[in-house]
Amino acid sequence: MIVIGWVDIPSYAIECINSLKLKKKLLVLTNNKKAKEKFLNFKIKIINLNKNYNWKDITSKKPSHFFFTGWNTKAFMSLAKTREAKNICMIDNIRKNNLRQFFGKFYFKFFLKYIFDAIFVPGVKSKKFINYLGYKNKIYQGLYSCSENIFYRRKKITKRKYDFIYIGQFIKRKNILGLVRSFKAVSKNMNRNIKLKMIGYVNKISFNNSNIEVLPFINSKEIAKHLNDAKCLVLPSYEDHWGIVVHEAIRCGCVLLLSNLVGSKSEFLKKNGFSFDIKNYDDLSYKMKKILKIKNRELIKMSNKSIKVSKKRSLKHWNFQFNKILKEI
Repeated sequence: MIVIGWVDIPSYAIECINSLKLKKKLLVLTNNKKAKEKFLNFKIKIINLNKNYNWKDITSKKPSHFFFTGWNTKAFMSLAKTREAKNICMIDNIRKNNLRQFFGKFYFKFFLKYIFDAIFVPGVKSKKFINYLGYKNKIYQGLYSCSENIFYRRKKITKRKYDFIYIGQFIKRKNILGLVRSFKAVSKNMNRNIKLKMIGYVNKISFNNSNIEVLPFINSKEIAKHLNDAKCLVLPSYEDHWGIVVHEAIRCGCVLLLSNLVGSKSEFLKKNGFSFDIKNYDDLSYKMKKILKIKNRELIKMSNKSIKVSKKRSLKHWNFQFNKILKEI
């Protein structure tokens, strides 16, 4: 038996797990009760993440492999510390050059390192962080994928209504106020109306600008429709470990405008957009202007480049990497 423990288990993780083709039985552990009806072929058990467990509490059959998110989750770490299964920790953290990570490096070395048989990360930045912690054993890339059955190009980029789109939480870490400020500054100097759509609020908010449309969180199918009506995804985050929405956007043929602190930038920004320095107050505005000045012929090329780059990650690739770990660990 294989066990996957996933905190909150978001929709893209459910898509990934449902796509798995395995020879062994799979059990999913999570705290997300709403996920219970969304698994097609696998069993799911809802657990208390703040409780200690042993494997006898979970299943009568000893698992061969235990994949789990986060090394700070009490429930998952208590199971991992039994060392009764091969432990594969799934991590998307990236290096932030702060004191917490500096001291965490020593904690990892003396208390955590021995627990993991392998580490599964989304991309290059996370791998570098794991190397920084001193882990030199098996590190695999390819942790996440969006669903290609939902996210794909439906409309030519030059026919899309919105110049920019933001999708994510409306919180300080995501720098949405910086995005709105830059958008308003750019709008003043344009000889045409430019439009920004922002999706993801919990409590309704207004930015007092008729060219900024604000929507609440919506499901993946609706997000895919909105991406297909936007030319450029903007992700202005102060911190974003990966950003699955970047993969979703390039699958839909959007060009990209990412802060230099977005984790997936190394994989997905390949001459199909621009990066900006989060510490430079004016750099986001400057890059937004660059996007708006791109001629249609070049915009189409960049959109096609996004589609090409997006194919480097897929549910098939996730499946391959997952099964590779099972064979090698």
